[in-house]
Amino acid sequence: MVPPLLFILILLLLLGSSEAERIGIYWGQDGNEGSLNETCATGKYSSVYIAGMAAFGNGQVPQLNLAGHCDPSSTGCIGIKRDIRNCQRRGIKVMLSIGGGVTSTNFSLTSLEDAKNMSDYLWGNFLGGSSSSRPLGDAVLDGIDFDIVSGNTSFMGDLARHLKSMSVYLSTATDCPFRDTILGSALDAGLFDHVSVKFYNNPYYDYTQNNADNLLSAWNEWATSLKGAKIFLGLEADPAMVPGGGYIPADVLMSQIIPAINNSPNYGGVVLWSRYYDKLSGYSTDIQSFQINQTANPLCTLQSLPGCRSRDGGFVERVGNMSTVGIKVYDVDNNNTHCCEIICRNNCSCDAYAPINHINKTGCQIWGKGTKFVRASGDIALPFYVSVALLQEEHPVHVVKPKVNRWWIWLIVGVGAALAIPMIFYLCRALSRKYKAKVERKKMQEKILHDIGGNAMLSMVYGKTIKIRMEDNCTIVYTGFYFLDFEEITNAYYLAIIPASFSP
Repeated sequence: MVPPLLFILILLLLLGSSEAERIGIYWGQDGNEGSLNETCATGKYSSVYIAGMAAFGNGQVPQLNLAGHCDPSSTGCIGIKRDIRNCQRRGIKVMLSIGGGVTSTNFSLTSLEDAKNMSDYLWGNFLGGSSSSRPLGDAVLDGIDFDIVSGNTSFMGDLARHLKSMSVYLSTATDCPFRDTILGSALDAGLFDHVSVKFYNNPYYDYTQNNADNLLSAWNEWATSLKGAKIFLGLEADPAMVPGGGYIPADVLMSQIIPAINNSPNYGGVVLWSRYYDKLSGYSTDIQSFQINQTANPLCTLQSLPGCRSRDGGFVERVGNMSTVGIKVYDVDNNNTHCCEIICRNNCSCDAYAPINHINKTGCQIWGKGTKFVRASGDIALPFYVSVALLQEEHPVHVVKPKVNRWWIWLIVGVGAALAIPMIFYLCRALSRKYKAKVERKKMQEKILHDIGGNAMLSMVYGKTIKIRMEDNCTIVYTGFYFLDFEEITNAYYLAIIPASFSP
């Protein structure tokens, strides 16, 4: 029997079983957005991209820019290592974003050697390597994000290959027109673990009022062409950042866009720019609130039948009462009894269900293991839907097993007995004869001992010198301290009766 408290916990798990939308966020370009630790502590994000490394390559010393937070050039950002570790303890990936900006020309790679040097720098200063000049201290980041939109991009793919050879987790943010002209070969080679496709600042593909056709078409092209990487929907968190259009309201995103794309096998979630604008607009909060309060009840989705439910079983309507108080699942009018049945079928601990409003059959209450159905008695009786298994437990069906004809067993027993009885008789007779013979020998031994003499035998038993004296001056003497057996005594007896002329 499942205790009521445990059953309630199981039910709560079912109610909260839908997975929260995965949201990535860019952080680091505004001091008013709060610290990295505060960003992760909100519980809204699954990954954070530190933006970023805005200058590198072409012989220049790479420069980290965390505007308004700290000055990396004066080792002022080393303290962020604590925030990074706190985020990672919460299961949040923290990655360094390189590139960024629409007009930046401060990053470029001019040769294969330049790409190799940059990969070594990133490995030694932010990843698993070692360096005396790590800008963020000894914290080890989870990967590198490529946000490359301009500059000399000829060898960016080679940088990705060098990093991947060291098993670095890689992501990239790319514009939505397929196919990316900067990192196309690296994408085709499957070097990136996830790709964020930016659906803003691209008028043809942007969402317009009540029209997401072009957006969905571009998404499907990415989803079907890109293999091996998770694809994220890149969005602006504040409409002020996209005055020309492309902003998708959170309710539209959750009710129209996400349901149309999350069936893609490589769908990963959404990535927002940026933490500062998300803090202003509350966009990620709206996403989560809509997911929690959406009218479609996730419990009403029929799953594959669990092993505890047989396909020929189910629930039958009975009029009466239940022995315990039911657990209310919902009481709204837009979910009927059919939804309640689905909830009960999906839950092995459910043995009965019934509507809360018996007039229009809406709402849902269920009963767990340990309850019993009480048949109608008097005027107080309501319809319940009770599992067939519960009814069988209370009123088991006795199945009369047909008699099996086992004549062959009796035949074997009879033949065995017929063979065993004569053998037993023979063994008993043989034992009887053996016993009689033993008795006769014993009597003969006693007679011989009597004829020889009890005193002589007594001497033999105790190992003294034995002397047997017979008539007619015929004497046989045995001396020595030893025991004689019956055969020796008998021989002595027969020697004693031999005539004296044969005596030594």
